Amino acid sequence: MSNTEVKVALFDLDGTLIGAHLWLGLIKHHLKTKEKPLSVFWYIFSHMALTPFWKMRLISTEKYYQSWIKDLPELIKGVKTEKVKEIFSWLSDEYLLPTLKKNVFERLKKHRQDGFLTILTSGSFQDLLEIIAKRLNIDFTVGTELEIVENKFSGKIIPPLCFGKGKVAKLENFLSEKNLKINLKESFAYSDSFFDIPLLELVGNPVAVEPDKKLLKIAKNKGWQII
Repeated sequence: MSNTEVKVALFDLDGTLIGAHLWLGLIKHHLKTKEKPLSVFWYIFSHMALTPFWKMRLISTEKYYQSWIKDLPELIKGVKTEKVKEIFSWLSDEYLLPTLKKNVFERLKKHRQDGFLTILTSGSFQDLLEIIAKRLNIDFTVGTELEIVENKFSGKIIPPLCFGKGKVAKLENFLSEKNLKINLKESFAYSDSFFDIPLLELVGNPVAVEPDKKLLKIAKNKGWQII
């Protein structure tokens, strides 16, 4: 890549660019197709069991949310890559993209027209993000990578998790690998979540999209744009 500075528009996925959430979509798919029913039951039960501890503040909010993401690959453990690609295509086309937020997507298209590089960065699985990016004509993706052993998903992620500060670390590594010199002051970032504060603070134009309470408060205090 050229050393010429470029501007980027960074978009979170769940809750920002789309209204749906990956974990629920994957559960609905498995319930519909009767795929790995015991894994689905254990995933729901084990994480719901943590909820009282989270509400009593015995588990931090960050660790609570991270556990839902980290353990989600268990639902495709032992499944061949070809089959998982079919599952991810269903998630993209039948569950996630029908909830695309038109006003946010219009922002993405406008940035692209203005010469920005568009990057979809999310805690969601990298393989799924690539399918969605292809559908929406997004330039790059930075997500949570999944381990594959002998053409099957192992049920484990490849650290770090693309979440919070880990998302920023993965993004910075990606930009370095691509030899992209970014004009951060003129770049944009979009998210709905307090956990993406590190991402939003990277750029000169952070945008809170239907933000949660914590992000809304910070966005108002810092004078960030809110949509």
